[in-house]
Amino acid sequence: MPEENGKFIEVRGFLQLNEIFRERNWPIPLRLELEKPTSGRELAKRLEIPETEIEIVFVNGVAQSVDYLIQPGDRVAFVPPGCPGPYRIVLGFYAKNRKE
Repeated sequence: MPEENGKFIEVRGFLQLNEIFRERNWPIPLRLELEKPTSGRELAKRLEIPETEIEIVFVNGVAQSVDYLIQPGDRVAFVPPGCPGPYRIVLGFYAKNRKE
């Protein structure tokens, strides 16, 4: 099975998004097969998680925008709006949400 790990991603939800996972009886982490890179936005659509409920996506422990490309083998966590103030800067939310 280890050779298959590269085809899967692990997905989690923080705060109220964790409740969506529980309501849908999804295992935590949710393992999904991913054959090719996909954005956080596309993954949310696939999972039927409203985009308005997602502020940032952690990919392998690093804050990324919802447009970041997730690769097979990555660990992903959706984070909703509302994370406490000081943590937003420390975790990189501010930098990833800025319009370039």
